[in-house]
Amino acid sequence: MGGSRGNARLVGFYREALSRLHDPVAAWAELTANPQARRAYQRARGQEVSPVGDAEMTEIAAAAHVHTIAVHGPDRVAAHSTSTLSRFVGLIGGAVLVDQPLAADQVFGPCAEVPEPADWAHAALAIVWGENDRAVRSPDTHWLVAGRYRGQKVVAIGRHPTRLSDETVVVRAGTDAALAMAMGHVLLKEFHVEAPAFAEHAKHRTDLPFLVRLRERAGGYVPHRFLTAADLGDHSPTAHLKTVLLGRGGRPVVPNGSLGFRRDHAHWNLTLETDPALTMYGKGGGAAEVLLARFDEGSALLRRGVPVVRVGEHVVTTVYDLLLAQYGVARDGLPGTWPTGYDDALEPYTPGWQEPITGVQAARAVRLARELGETALRTGGRCMIMPGRLGTEHADTAHRAILPLLVLTGCAGVQGGGWVRPRAEGERVVEAGAYFYLHGDRWRYDGTDVGMLSWMLGEGLFNDRVPASVLVEAVREGWLPMAPEYDRNPLDTVAEPSRHACDDPDHPANWPRVLTLAHSDQVDDCFLHHLIGAAPGLPCADQSAPAGKLDLLLGASEYADFPLPDVRQLAEAFAKLAVDHLGTRRDFVRGALVERNYPETAALLAAVPGPAVRPEGMPWRTLSGRMHTFVDHDWMHEYGEALPTYRPPGTGQPVKPTLMVRHRGQQG
Repeated sequence: MGGSRGNARLVGFYREALSRLHDPVAAWAELTANPQARRAYQRARGQEVSPVGDAEMTEIAAAAHVHTIAVHGPDRVAAHSTSTLSRFVGLIGGAVLVDQPLAADQVFGPCAEVPEPADWAHAALAIVWGENDRAVRSPDTHWLVAGRYRGQKVVAIGRHPTRLSDETVVVRAGTDAALAMAMGHVLLKEFHVEAPAFAEHAKHRTDLPFLVRLRERAGGYVPHRFLTAADLGDHSPTAHLKTVLLGRGGRPVVPNGSLGFRRDHAHWNLTLETDPALTMYGKGGGAAEVLLARFDEGSALLRRGVPVVRVGEHVVTTVYDLLLAQYGVARDGLPGTWPTGYDDALEPYTPGWQEPITGVQAARAVRLARELGETALRTGGRCMIMPGRLGTEHADTAHRAILPLLVLTGCAGVQGGGWVRPRAEGERVVEAGAYFYLHGDRWRYDGTDVGMLSWMLGEGLFNDRVPASVLVEAVREGWLPMAPEYDRNPLDTVAEPSRHACDDPDHPANWPRVLTLAHSDQVDDCFLHHLIGAAPGLPCADQSAPAGKLDLLLGASEYADFPLPDVRQLAEAFAKLAVDHLGTRRDFVRGALVERNYPETAALLAAVPGPAVRPEGMPWRTLSGRMHTFVDHDWMHEYGEALPTYRPPGTGQPVKPTLMVRHRGQQG
């Protein structure tokens, strides 16, 4: 039997309690209920270690998991790991912490399909963007290798080369969105405007034909809200959730599949009885100059024209027209300042513009985009993008810029294609940055005004607000998943509790209790003091704040109580103890919300039931029922990110408000 080194104080206290109680769970319960003993072994973390057998270490870990679930709730258990330990924690109801932002939920909606690892072998082109699959998803990597034997091309985009790829594109840290925007520019110009190769896909499965209201601002127009049936005089309760497009003859049409038809089974489908107009170009309605955010030159504006028509009293254009304006794809007769060609280095978002930003040659960016478009066209969308964490405060913006590459080429929702998010087993999947910011009490030392990130024409929605306030608002509204969810054990909850745990994260009832941490990059001074409780504490620590929230820390950090256990042995030990101490229990998990106004959502869609994989012909759970490139949400409009864009690295905050919305394609 092998052995490891563990927290000497913890092992000593546990052995003494076990010798008297003869029950691992009871021994752990007594140990954690004793404030003096608990504080003593917390302060010993990283300092006092002793040998411990694998069997004893696994027994302690299993007892901690069982006791925490029984007394505090499964959402007090969490794992931030790329190993199978995350799957174990997810399957027992714990929180799986992920480094990926929620951008995919904004495009596809919650419960979007995730390609099975076995499907990787069917992709004709696989783009590994910012992630080394051999390092972080080693159990699944053989499927990617299998695809290469079938002629698959693997392109790695990131800061570090990898032997797994056929081609490696090294991008400067934090500039991935610039490359993605340039590739989108090429795709829109060559595969949509010049040769509409994906027009039918765009009309039926994306939000591109839907109408967006424009409102006057600063001598021009800015994108406002989706035009809905309520704007056309429909007074039904869900009219504001039914999006509108122009059909044959230029008449407004309310198609099936939008969120307003969620409870109408006859119309909850993607059947179109008209031919939608993708663009207002050539409709005779004239043109308007729209003002769009630009962040690569500080606080600036893009002035580009879009074709418009009037629908009632509203000036409208399509998402497609706005997207062309955002990406800088010029068409004759439209006002504004446009790029002169791919080599234009001054106007966003051309291949020439991105070259000095990313370090990727303009010609190479053009070639990558063409390879993606041509491969998607010839194979029916068998192109995959495997995104990584990207590791910047604007990772959500970067992912929002990368995702349209799949949406515009018909690769999403296709076998052998799509957005390969890390599979998270279980219901509770939480963004790691927000989790550690809240429970590590980093918010206590962060007084940043998040309003500083608003674009030039923002409404001042976040002026004089700190990151913690917007984080808590996002959790309350149901936009941001968080664990613990409520101030009581979800196993004992019958009706929805009235108080969220994030309202008072420092109350003992709301602490995380057991954490598996495979990465040490989250271990900073706040983590050491408030979560681990190891000495010494923060020199400037708030004396009213708790020190040492975690009962047990497993991981590779020197401050961990024990190293990562063998998951099979842990699962077996957990199963044996759970029979007597847990039995069969019903867990309460709040469903994902798909609408902005939480009080109305609570009445209409308290939880969104349905399978994890969207059946063919079934709408996506977004406002329009299609994949979104335009995200209609107050926070996105405030930050100038309703459309895909690029923000330079180093200008963000520890917690950025636009990271907080699970699905932003909402209408209120």
